[in-house]
Amino acid sequence: MRVDRTLFDALEAGRGEPTLRLYAWSPWTVSLGVHQDPASALDLTALAARGWGWVHRPTGGRAVLHAEEITYAVAAPLTGPFAGGLAETHRRIGRALVRFYAACGVAAELTRPAPAAELDPRSPTPCFASPGLAELEADGRKLAGSAQRRGRRAFLQHGSLLLGTAHRRLAEVLPLPAPARERLRASLAARAAALGELVPSLSDQAVLRERLAAAFAEEFDLDWLDV
Repeated sequence: MRVDRTLFDALEAGRGEPTLRLYAWSPWTVSLGVHQDPASALDLTALAARGWGWVHRPTGGRAVLHAEEITYAVAAPLTGPFAGGLAETHRRIGRALVRFYAACGVAAELTRPAPAAELDPRSPTPCFASPGLAELEADGRKLAGSAQRRGRRAFLQHGSLLLGTAHRRLAEVLPLPAPARERLRASLAARAAALGELVPSLSDQAVLRERLAAAFAEEFDLDWLDV
């Protein structure tokens, strides 16, 4: 994510091209929104015991366990196909993701804009436990989470596309009593859906990344720089 921030900073300075990055994590890692305090948002002892890491995202939002998923990062100038406000860029990227899920055989749809309380970055609720602004759902369950940072000239958006159900283990490393952890795990299972749950024979990550890159290229009619 440091690379993503570097790309954003370059665009803010008037340099660089629109960039799409697709990656996975090793070891599994919890990313926190830029405003979250790890000392209060995480059980750091439980995190270390599992060999997982944590990072601060340069974007907002709330806690995400990057495990069985694809992370995307879009860094682009606020001009041309990316002109418009926060909601519009979220929608355009959301439409690209709808294309991707359609190519995988899943009928996804954009969520409604969430009330301000649901989007509050100070909320302890993890990202995948609630819908957000122009995010993806299938049959009422969230498929992808996203967060965006905007500057004067550019924006950076991160997103997490669930492939498996390991994101539910986030409950293990939050500072919660045992009953609350179990309720959170159940909530994550009920509210979020992984692509692997919806598609019987999931393609490998290389194929999925190709489909995702193609969906972004089609939606924005652009040959993205891939770093």
